[in-house]
Amino acid sequence: MKIRNLTVKSLHWDLDPPLSNPVLTWYKKEVVLAFIETDTGLTGVGEGWVAGGTARALAATLEDDIAPVVVGRDPRHIAAIWEDMDFSRSINARPGLIRAAMSAVDMALWDVLAQHAGLPLYQLLGGHSDHACVYASAGLYGKDKSVSDLAEEMSGYIARGFTSAKMKVGGAPLDVDVERIKAAREAIGPGHRLMIDAVCGMTTHDALALAERIRPFDIYFFEQPVAAYDYDGMAVINARSGIPVAGNENFIDQREFHELLVRRSVTFTQFDLAICGGITEGLRIAATARPWYSPTTIHSAGSIVCMAASLHTAAALSNCESVEYHMLHRWLFDRAPDGFLAVEDSRIRLSDRPGLGLDLNPDDF
Repeated sequence: MKIRNLTVKSLHWDLDPPLSNPVLTWYKKEVVLAFIETDTGLTGVGEGWVAGGTARALAATLEDDIAPVVVGRDPRHIAAIWEDMDFSRSINARPGLIRAAMSAVDMALWDVLAQHAGLPLYQLLGGHSDHACVYASAGLYGKDKSVSDLAEEMSGYIARGFTSAKMKVGGAPLDVDVERIKAAREAIGPGHRLMIDAVCGMTTHDALALAERIRPFDIYFFEQPVAAYDYDGMAVINARSGIPVAGNENFIDQREFHELLVRRSVTFTQFDLAICGGITEGLRIAATARPWYSPTTIHSAGSIVCMAASLHTAAALSNCESVEYHMLHRWLFDRAPDGFLAVEDSRIRLSDRPGLGLDLNPDDF
């Protein structure tokens, strides 16, 4: 079996009105998909991280730098292909972009391999469980969005089968965020998990001040409270705030996660398969976290492709406790098979369809 072609598809959606988190405002959403086509008729699909860059740059990297490395290879040789793709990262100034491109190809290769084996991907990866736990990720800022609007939004997720929800903080004055968190807690009730995410946008001082004010609201974790590489600041918050810290979704290397763990900067190890190097590196990151007794949680804020890969990977890991189910970034979710994303008691049961379980081809777009 050989890789016959690597096809890249760039998609975008305009957002009107735009939505904001503490550091970004989205006027449009871009998604880049990579399709691996084999000479046996199998097609695998993967997705690369676009946030903070452009779809055009990622697509060009896939077509110009990555395709020559993978086309003609045996798709079953995932480890060898991964190392060859990663080698170019050490001799250029685009390590993040290369890793995003690698992530897309790696996902697609695992999709092909599982289809070739006739197994759903989570079983091929080890099959620790047949389901993944998910939480509703939302609570963004919006123009004219009131605290009561936020409360209604959050209670709606509980009504839809979620028992855990996450909201954004750090994009409003302290008193306003405290009011928002209080309203969210009251809306979802005391028996459900509530997480907060500052998207690296706060100072250590401000994050500690917020944590002190919201102690009564039983926050499950505080995601990326300060700058991503402020290991010391994260460690202080993790140790002193009374709220466990989760991070860092935008890290691209196993060594970076090792540093977080060694410094006790996080309690929850959070990674994203669309930027870290795909499923191959995601498994390594989870293995790095395991000796530290650090539960892993998978960030997903893209299309159904990244979501499917995240669910399968989570089900295969003994130390993955959750996957982000984003309420804004739900691109191509309408292309999922019926029942594929059904949530009950914050769980999604994995499909028994081979590979990622999706029926997507480059000609569809």
